[in-house]
Amino acid sequence: MTTNMLNLPSFRILDMKESEYDYRFLVETTLPPPSYCPKCGTVANLYKNGKKEQLFFDLPMHAKRVGIFVKRQRYKCNDCGATFFESLPDIDEGRSVTNRLINWIQETSLEKTFTSVAGEIGVDEKTVRNIFNDYVNELEAQTDFRTPKWLGIDEVHLLKNYRCVITDVENKSVIDILRKRNKDNVISYLSKLRDIDKIELVAMDMWNPYKSAVNTVIPHAKIVIDKFHVVKLANEALEKIRKANRQNVTAKERRQLMRDRYVLLTRSKDLTDFDDQIKLQVWTQNFPLLGQAYAF
Repeated sequence: MTTNMLNLPSFRILDMKESEYDYRFLVETTLPPPSYCPKCGTVANLYKNGKKEQLFFDLPMHAKRVGIFVKRQRYKCNDCGATFFESLPDIDEGRSVTNRLINWIQETSLEKTFTSVAGEIGVDEKTVRNIFNDYVNELEAQTDFRTPKWLGIDEVHLLKNYRCVITDVENKSVIDILRKRNKDNVISYLSKLRDIDKIELVAMDMWNPYKSAVNTVIPHAKIVIDKFHVVKLANEALEKIRKANRQNVTAKERRQLMRDRYVLLTRSKDLTDFDDQIKLQVWTQNFPLLGQAYAF
């Protein structure tokens, strides 16, 4: 066999077995023996001290999991008596996977669950999670975070719970996602921000813990309510008035105004249908309170 099937030049394939879900390769290294003892530094005073098969996982191939059994040479130093294995430059020994599989896990875990990624390659879910966490820590270390001038606080429903989302409103980007959205958690996060005095505005919904947290940690910042939530509450108030008025109209008028809800929740300039414009005019004129609510 050749090394081409694995495409790892440091390994020579000795045997390969294929099953329904897996490839299993038996390999040995093609690397020269070590020239010094990694413990004491003695040069060329080493001898071979047996071999051991070790299993490492690699990239999936043809939709099958790939395991590499390495017949790894062990050495012993005549001077200090230390034993050690030959180096494997293509392998992450701490995770028992190839370096290229590490990169694949990092990228794939951005789109798939840890469990599904683990199932594709044959490792346990904890290994995938740890590799991804290391990747996140590495990216965070490389990120030059700057506290935004316009901070956004919102939430998203993930894994059966509401998570607090911190955003940079001016640059339209997500900064962080917190596990919880309670007041203490938000205060703890905001307190750790650098250059917090640079924050001028904080956009949020009407969730009171957000407001309390901002007033506690960033009292100088002006709070701005996200217009979506304001419009939502206004529409709900308009609906209450609309339903109350419908109780006072005749059956004939109710039939004539079947699309009143759609009409009232649409801006007049966006009503392209002439009949809808007439409905809006009649409805708001007959019920001044409703007309005033619609104008608001």
